Amino acid sequence: MGQMAESGISNTKSSTDTLQKSKRGNDSIYIYYFLVDDTTATKLDSSIHLIHRNPLLTVWENDLGNFGSSATTNFYQLHSNIGNTLGIQQGSKTMYRLEHLRYFHSTKPYTTLLYRLGSKQEQMIELLHTRNVNPFLNISAEYKKVGSPGTYLLQRTNNDQFSLSSNYRPKGKRYTLTAAFIYNKLQQDENGGIISENYLEDPRYNNKRLVPVNFENNPTEKNRSMVTNYFRNIQFDINHQYYFGKTESALSADSAEMISNFTPIFGFKHHLYASGSLYKYKDLSPDSLVYSKLGIFSFGVDDSVYGRSAFQQLGNSFSLTGNIPIRKTIFEAEAGYGNEIEKFTTLTNNTNSFNNYVFAKLDKQNAVNNSWLLQGELKFYFTGNTKGNTLLQAKAGKKISEQLGEIVLGFQQNIQASSYLQKRFETNFYTLSSNTKKQINSKFQFMYLLNKYQASLSVNYHLIGNFIYRDTSLMVKQYQPIMPITQIHLQKLFNFKRFYFQTDILYQIASKASPIHIPKLATMNRFYYENAIFKTKLRLSTGFDTRYHTAFAIDEYSPLLYGFVSQYTRNIANIPRVSYFFNCKVKSFRGAISFDELQQLLYRNNINYSKYPAQNFMMHFGVYWSFVN
Repeated sequence: MGQMAESGISNTKSSTDTLQKSKRGNDSIYIYYFLVDDTTATKLDSSIHLIHRNPLLTVWENDLGNFGSSATTNFYQLHSNIGNTLGIQQGSKTMYRLEHLRYFHSTKPYTTLLYRLGSKQEQMIELLHTRNVNPFLNISAEYKKVGSPGTYLLQRTNNDQFSLSSNYRPKGKRYTLTAAFIYNKLQQDENGGIISENYLEDPRYNNKRLVPVNFENNPTEKNRSMVTNYFRNIQFDINHQYYFGKTESALSADSAEMISNFTPIFGFKHHLYASGSLYKYKDLSPDSLVYSKLGIFSFGVDDSVYGRSAFQQLGNSFSLTGNIPIRKTIFEAEAGYGNEIEKFTTLTNNTNSFNNYVFAKLDKQNAVNNSWLLQGELKFYFTGNTKGNTLLQAKAGKKISEQLGEIVLGFQQNIQASSYLQKRFETNFYTLSSNTKKQINSKFQFMYLLNKYQASLSVNYHLIGNFIYRDTSLMVKQYQPIMPITQIHLQKLFNFKRFYFQTDILYQIASKASPIHIPKLATMNRFYYENAIFKTKLRLSTGFDTRYHTAFAIDEYSPLLYGFVSQYTRNIANIPRVSYFFNCKVKSFRGAISFDELQQLLYRNNINYSKYPAQNFMMHFGVYWSFVN
């Protein structure tokens, strides 16, 4: 279920039983992964037609014109996290997150290496190693390093991320466990944007490092800004459960051995989680003009502006799980109670909270054609400063046939308070505080998937009330009227022999008066040729990517808040972005060369956000290598 993969070529999921029955030679490896909320065994993706793309962003997202920097998306999405957060959202695009963390099973130690090199010393390295200690216990580690000085002055990024995960799934699955540790550190120098976009058309500034920017250079370090943002996030998570049921024994087909089958009836589940987030802002040479929206300041020579905010959370939940027969249909059910201890700290203020919540889930998987998939979830906080926060979501889907495809209907509603940094943003010179009502988000969804014909259609209808946001005044505001947003997303892959054309078309309708600004039309198109040559030993994929969106009032970036704010005065229009790529694969080696922002050879740089243009024409080189140890 869910949206068709970006490649539009194949579904990478298969059942665990099918994988277990696959033949294994001496040099082969049996490996798959699953997610904490989706235990379907998923094969590793070995395709090559997308490996040239920016691995940190989707096709709908734009950064500040430097690899690994803050980013937003043109595709409005509703998130399901209703708990308290610190409120740093734009960096989460590049971070490791628990809901996306992969838990592996592998018959042999397995290692992958990704190294990506781009113009202007842009670099990324990502390492993954996974191994099974025994047939039931796996341990995996992943590390990612991203760094780039930037095309323009004083926009350096330096990000480090690490994850450690383990899962224990014995035969019979009476007791199962997943455990994870995640570390993210994002460091971003701020240049305040370029002084004028006119420099982009002046041939004297073809080297974009010569374009003047709004913030000052740190005199003690080359290409380092006096203004920096720093964000660190640490997460720890343990999920384990024990099932009660009945075990039946039967002879195998050849009567050579006795096989035991365990059928779970009900079980106990415990979830322990903890997280810590730290945000720091620093301006070593403040200019009163930069802070004029926040007050009248007269900074001395030795003054600096700094802020520090921290959020810690420790949570527990306990639940009962089991199979419930309803009208001759078996549903997997879970119901339980959880609590969270929280602490939010600024330079002068501490906020403590003890939150309690209840939750329930109901799930019927789509096992055969003409059988409905049914899912439902409820989470409700009844004490603490999250009191009243609610998540309600339901989904129904049916696979009609291979020819007619699959339909999915969904509903989701979130009731959520503002984040901690929206409630109180504090530095040593000023404090921004607010008191808002809870925001209410509703989403209705219809999806039609035609995997056989490589096509999908998704229609989303959002209703947003009491929307909490910041605008160019930098103050927290609340938009009272109900805001409707309609989205139609169409994906289709066409092919003729070895030639392929994939198109993604996104059409969105939102009120121009609302503080949520998204393009009416956005599209991604990819035309490429793919084939296996030299007796199928070399596989190659080469072609062009294009991205385009219609003009709209793109949010502004505020380095003072490490985030994006709504603006109403300027619609930004760009010409289509064009990239050429050549990707190849030889055995376990995959390589990619791409030439990005090709349109900049004929036209000035596109504008990602006001004062933040895109990079120059760039070349990227990527190496993807896997090893069976």
